[in-house]
Amino acid sequence: YAARVQTNEPLDALLYIDSKTYLPGDILTKVDRMSMAASLETRAPLLDHKLIEFVTRIPASMKMRGLETKHILKRAVQDLVPPEILDRPKQGFGVPLQQWINSQLRGRIRETLTSQRARTRGYVEPRYVDLLLDEHERNRRDHSSQLWALFMLELWHRLFQDEEHAPRREKEAEIICA
Repeated sequence: YAARVQTNEPLDALLYIDSKTYLPGDILTKVDRMSMAASLETRAPLLDHKLIEFVTRIPASMKMRGLETKHILKRAVQDLVPPEILDRPKQGFGVPLQQWINSQLRGRIRETLTSQRARTRGYVEPRYVDLLLDEHERNRRDHSSQLWALFMLELWHRLFQDEEHAPRREKEAEIICA
């Protein structure tokens, strides 16, 4: 997509590349999957083609003020949107890892990460895993991200590396290559 950029303005080039890669390949895909999982159909009014065509004609120097993004949009709606909403930091789509790990996945994560199978792989020192689990379960430190990463690594290894799944992997490979 970089070769298709028709501007010498770095900000406009980045916006174009984002619109062709990050937006459809990440953000919109996640929104679509999450909304469909809840039987919702979402809309993206700021991606209306007429609005996008208009915005692409605005000089890059007006699109940002310092590091503030969406400067024009914020100015356009400042009389309609309260300042506490307009000026708040981005929130994103956070995954409730801590809640999951502290409730419905607590036993499963402990059982998985302390299993003989996980401990003998040699990726992580078992005493370190025990420390993470202990500190997390006693509310001394929030190790949600680390525990989740280790949990996902172990599940991935079981699914894609361990021998008992080899026949299934071969069948999946046949389907993919067909």
